[in-house]
Amino acid sequence: MATVREAFQRASLRLRRAGVDSAVSDAERLVRFVLGWPRERFFAHPDAVLPPGAEERLDALVARRAAGEPLQYLLGEQEFYGRPFRVTPAVLIPRPETEVLVEAVLAATDAIWSPHAALAAVDVGTGSGAIAVTLAAERPRWRVWAVDCSAEALAVARENAARHGVAARVAFACGSWLAPLRREGRRVQVVVSNPPYIPTADIAGLEREVRDHEPRLALDGGPDGLNAYRSLARELPDVLDRRAVVAVEVGAGQAEAVAGLFRATGLFARLTVTPDLAGIPRVVVAVREG
Repeated sequence: MATVREAFQRASLRLRRAGVDSAVSDAERLVRFVLGWPRERFFAHPDAVLPPGAEERLDALVARRAAGEPLQYLLGEQEFYGRPFRVTPAVLIPRPETEVLVEAVLAATDAIWSPHAALAAVDVGTGSGAIAVTLAAERPRWRVWAVDCSAEALAVARENAARHGVAARVAFACGSWLAPLRREGRRVQVVVSNPPYIPTADIAGLEREVRDHEPRLALDGGPDGLNAYRSLARELPDVLDRRAVVAVEVGAGQAEAVAGLFRATGLFARLTVTPDLAGIPRVVVAVREG
């Protein structure tokens, strides 16, 4: 039977040979996942022998990672805004850049209302529910709609809402963009979205982990990557309250075009652009002052 050290070394070597940039850290995560060990135990007991069946399970996971399957799907989890979220191939893996979107939403709403205000919000294209659940958790008096056109994604989002104790304040709706709210005549003070924004022609050039494994529905933004923003801009008048905040994540080089789409609605008094940690303009915030 292999020891923890031996299994880790073999996994690292196999992933390096497969061209995985994060081979060492991924190997560690996979070994710990199979064993159910925290990091401290992994480093404290390198000579422990793997239990029966663990080596086979590890080999199967390493083979999938070597073939390009994202680590997060193998582990079934990704951290976002300090919380663990369930992820499956039905949903986009939450990225650190999207935490900038959450920060921007909270800052913009706090500048208009109290952090203790009871607001209605919608997360359009919720996917794993990372944004909707985070907003509900960070603002306990908010009620949040989580909308997605994928029933499989909504199932994952529901699981995450229950996991973080906010299911009672998050409503789930299957539909395109703001259509579920428009059908019911709902008005909200906050609209947030991390929609698909990759131009169709660029998808073939993405990393294989993204191109071959993450849902195309959550990636493909149409010929210029702006289809989702056009739909949102067109539908916003039907759902926005007189005072409202709209915040969206955008791709590199898209901020001005997206701001222009929102500006053309005539709804907003102020528009701002926030960069991510790499300095790329990443979030467009539009404020309606009523």
